[in-house]
Amino acid sequence: MTPRAVLCLMLALPGALAAAQAPTPGSAELREYAKLPVCTLSADGLHLAVEPCRTAPARKPMPRRPVPQIIQRMPVVKQAPQVAMPAAPPSPSLQTLLNPPNAPKALNNCGSTGCNDASGARINNAGPGTAISPSGKVCNRNGVWLQC
Repeated sequence: MTPRAVLCLMLALPGALAAAQAPTPGSAELREYAKLPVCTLSADGLHLAVEPCRTAPARKPMPRRPVPQIIQRMPVVKQAPQVAMPAAPPSPSLQTLLNPPNAPKALNNCGSTGCNDASGARINNAGPGTAISPSGKVCNRNGVWLQC
């Protein structure tokens, strides 16, 4: 027997067993089952109030109310007027691109009074996290990095 045939047989078996066990209409088992009370829960809600019992009959579905479908038109969207583009800003010089004005600078030879920058200029300490450049600007210092 092939695996596919075994699978088909296994899938068909529960349905065949249920059909064989179901009472036929008009049989004595079906009449006895119809006489049983409908299953309800006890007052505490943990078990059935009466055993044996039968399942409740299926409820009829509620009739559907027809509701008119209203489809409104989409609003017309007006395009914004075209605005002239401003003139392009002047391009930065090559020196500005290589050394941006506010780029952090590396410090070296740091001591308790200050440090030297890469060009050898002296940067004096002015308290925690601050330093004073040779031109007199107050700059932020973070470890060996200085940003003015």
